[in-house]
Amino acid sequence: MRLGTVKQFDEGSSYGFIEDDRNHKSYFVFYKAIKEEGYKSLRVGDRVQYQLAQGKNGLQCVNVYLA
Repeated sequence: MRLGTVKQFDEGSSYGFIEDDRNHKSYFVFYKAIKEEGYKSLRVGDRVQYQLAQGKNGLQCVNVYLA
């Protein structure tokens, strides 16, 4: 699992970006990748654990959990 910080999340569009702790790159995250119970949303500044997987437009976050 990788660690990162939510840098942007638009609840209306249900997507955002997570900055990786290792390489400081930002990766796309869609609400369906969030594995928490209940309402699937993230807030700027949330610390998260996640994995990277190949998506249509490059690497994106999957299996996202609050850290």
